[in-house]
Amino acid sequence: MATTGGRATTGPAGAVASGTTNSNVSQREDLANFISMITRDETPFLSSIGKSKASSVYHEWQTDELAAPGDSKLVDGADFAAPGAGGSEGGAAFNPVGSNRTRLGNYTQINGKTIAVSGTRRAVDQAGVADEYAYQLKKRGTELRRDVEHDLIHGYQVANGSGTRTMGGFQSFINSEDTCVYSSGSAVASGDANKGTVAPTLDLVANRAALALSDIDASMQKIYEAGGSATKIMLSPKLRRDFSDLMVSDSGVRRNIDEGGKLRQSVDIYMSDFGDLMVVPNYIMGLQTDDGIVAGEKKDSCALIYDPQWFALATLRPMAEVDVGQKGDSTVGMIVEETTLEVKNPKGCGAIFGLK
Repeated sequence: MATTGGRATTGPAGAVASGTTNSNVSQREDLANFISMITRDETPFLSSIGKSKASSVYHEWQTDELAAPGDSKLVDGADFAAPGAGGSEGGAAFNPVGSNRTRLGNYTQINGKTIAVSGTRRAVDQAGVADEYAYQLKKRGTELRRDVEHDLIHGYQVANGSGTRTMGGFQSFINSEDTCVYSSGSAVASGDANKGTVAPTLDLVANRAALALSDIDASMQKIYEAGGSATKIMLSPKLRRDFSDLMVSDSGVRRNIDEGGKLRQSVDIYMSDFGDLMVVPNYIMGLQTDDGIVAGEKKDSCALIYDPQWFALATLRPMAEVDVGQKGDSTVGMIVEETTLEVKNPKGCGAIFGLK
């Protein structure tokens, strides 16, 4: 507060009228005793899947599937079919037990956040904060959950190089022509797809196509034919709106206006030919991110079609506070956890890539 000739010229409420003296010196500040946080903290995908336990840095599981339906008729009095190459059942090639079994795995990823609060900051009386360290601990923990959500839905490839271990997310396991569709017409991954080691093609924004109901139906049909039954479709906020608009533009369905005059704009459940899909928005899928692995940005680029029963977060080390202690005049701590994504059977889920 500046003074002129012993008279106050400014105060907490602004300028002071000419000729007045210290009119604002005793005025209390009006600072509310709370802190309003507006950033979203939901984790829709993480909250929908199960939990399991990892016991090594490379967590593995097995998948299996039945042989394709075919001819199993036998002649009266036929001998048993010899297992292995060259054998037969009803004239068809006979596969030995376990031939369709696959072993998949994912590396655990260490995630962490650091907190450092000075001694003064912990000692002073602050509005809305009883203990700055405790407040920052809670805030950083929430940020960590959001980071894990980001990696689960965007993580592209399993990696265990000399640097940081990286877990493969949804898109590193669910990206093959078995159950996925490219709206833009790009080629779907093949070869080692569905094993966590292949990233889907991420087209540049200019080359992408709009979401269409035919893409959803095509993926749902592939999932059904593979033996799965998806129950959720996860979309960015922009694509969530586009999906509701498709009900009018693609199907010609009129908006529902009830007796009270309320207009229903959104579509919560899509009843496809191969099962009902709950439409779930995920704000993280609408954030502009680019991890440098693939060309272009991931924002609004895909739709995830899945059944939560096929996924689990496998934990090697649960989230915990590491008390680093005093560093000079600051209290330092860390939040650390080590987890990975378990995709129990990739063929039970699908995705639509190349969206804009």
